[in-house]
Amino acid sequence: MKYELLNRAESVSNNERTVEITAPGKTDFFIDVCSDYKQHNAPFYNTNIENDFIFRCSIKPAFTNVYDAGCLLAYESEDRWIKFAFEKTDLGYSSVVSVITNGCSDDCNGERIEDQRIYLQIVRKGNNWCLHYSNDKINWKMVRYFKFELKNKIKIGLSCQSPLGDGCKVVFSDIEIIKNYYSNIRKAV
Repeated sequence: MKYELLNRAESVSNNERTVEITAPGKTDFFIDVCSDYKQHNAPFYNTNIENDFIFRCSIKPAFTNVYDAGCLLAYESEDRWIKFAFEKTDLGYSSVVSVITNGCSDDCNGERIEDQRIYLQIVRKGNNWCLHYSNDKINWKMVRYFKFELKNKIKIGLSCQSPLGDGCKVVFSDIEIIKNYYSNIRKAV
């Protein structure tokens, strides 16, 4: 698949097995519901896709500052997208975070994650979506299940952010974009 970069990155390297992206400081994808904060400037290494899919990979961020993260994005437009992140939260620990943006962003922190690297996946079946994480790429835990009407053709890809910091380096590996074969997207089976 052909990838392109939306927004500036400090660096991007891509080989057969990994993609490494370093976000500049003060970068994010977020539209706050309670303020005029609106950022759409994090690097987004993306490709076009149509129809149902499973998009997953391993994510290993070099956490330094609060909200530093490595992310998967399913993106229709500047104000309509899904961000699924492995983030250093403001709760004092790393967590899986999901953000659904439809004009403004909601924000949902998951459980504490002790690992330095995890797998994330976004699953699409029509306008039904499910987000999962895994420590081993075998046993998936559901984080969020929802309906969100996006166009059939969207962009999906890898992103990293450092909203409060000076930058964040993230290593993405085992990247897969495959046809959705799940009979039950909630349970990833």
